[in-house]
Amino acid sequence: MLRVRTGIDLVVIEQFAGSLQRGGEAFLRRLFHPPEAGGASTERLAAIFAAKEAAFKALELPAGKWLLLEIRHTAAGRPWIRFDSGYDGAHIVSCDLSITHAGGYAVASVVALMTDAADH
Repeated sequence: MLRVRTGIDLVVIEQFAGSLQRGGEAFLRRLFHPPEAGGASTERLAAIFAAKEAAFKALELPAGKWLLLEIRHTAAGRPWIRFDSGYDGAHIVSCDLSITHAGGYAVASVVALMTDAADH
């Protein structure tokens, strides 16, 4: 049986910047793959974090396993999700991601088409 799962997240960029400042390099390594964090602005990092949160909600991923997925962008700038090789995402038929940041906020939304776990 197929089902649609959604996840959305809103990040206040100023609060995220405070967490980033307090957590420093260890914070970055815990949450982001090097290509995600390398040279990214605080706004972009907040948006990537929102995307990860939205994906975790939609896909019911285990809490705190931030490196299970990586947020990437096509050459045209469209975001997409790359899953870690250790993650069995066989139940995910398709997954779409949308990200934006403006006015001090970052927002991301994920819509996934999935099969039930019993279907595999």
